[in-house]
Amino acid sequence: MMRDQTVRSCGAKLCLLSIGALALLAATGCGPDFGAWLYTLGLYPTQVIPAEYKLPPGPVMVLVDDDRDLIRPTTAREALVDELAKQLKENAQIEQVTTNEELARLRRDDPSFERRGVRELGRAAKADTVIWLTTTEFSLNSDLEMVMSPARFTVAVRVINAKAETADEVRLWPTEREGRLVQVQISPHEIRQCKDLKEAHQKIAAAMAVEVAKLFYEQKIRE
Repeated sequence: MMRDQTVRSCGAKLCLLSIGALALLAATGCGPDFGAWLYTLGLYPTQVIPAEYKLPPGPVMVLVDDDRDLIRPTTAREALVDELAKQLKENAQIEQVTTNEELARLRRDDPSFERRGVRELGRAAKADTVIWLTTTEFSLNSDLEMVMSPARFTVAVRVINAKAETADEVRLWPTEREGRLVQVQISPHEIRQCKDLKEAHQKIAAAMAVEVAKLFYEQKIRE
């Protein structure tokens, strides 16, 4: 009995010492290192944002549709394919995503490529799922030195089942016909810092890829 009481007493003292040490570290301002240490110990609160949609397993095709020719030149359109593929592989555990090179080959080999439906294109690329991005807005002054307002890029996101056999199986997500709208803005300052229009297009495409990818994986954010 005395041994149990001694153990409990020692444990309580250690707990108080730990709390005191933590308080001292916090008071002396250990900065990011202290926060990282707390996070490692599981003492740092986190916020979990669930995925809006979990992509099915299997190869994915990213299709950026710009039938209104809003993106000129087409650099941002092509960069978005590569950037989104990168984000999906790193965060959503998607191993295989159709590359720009594969899309270029399909366009070259199939004269009717641009007239085919999304499901057909997905099958041609041997993908099970297509992330279909329809450009609804692309606003970027080509004269970078004169940029005074933010660059804007808006897409409607839809997920299509390329393996579907019937019409009601084609749309996987979302249920809204117009899709899930995603918009990004890049400040005038950031745009003016780009060395040329190509870099500006790549910057806005990369920002869009980050936001679209977030729809498909769980995010853990430190509070």
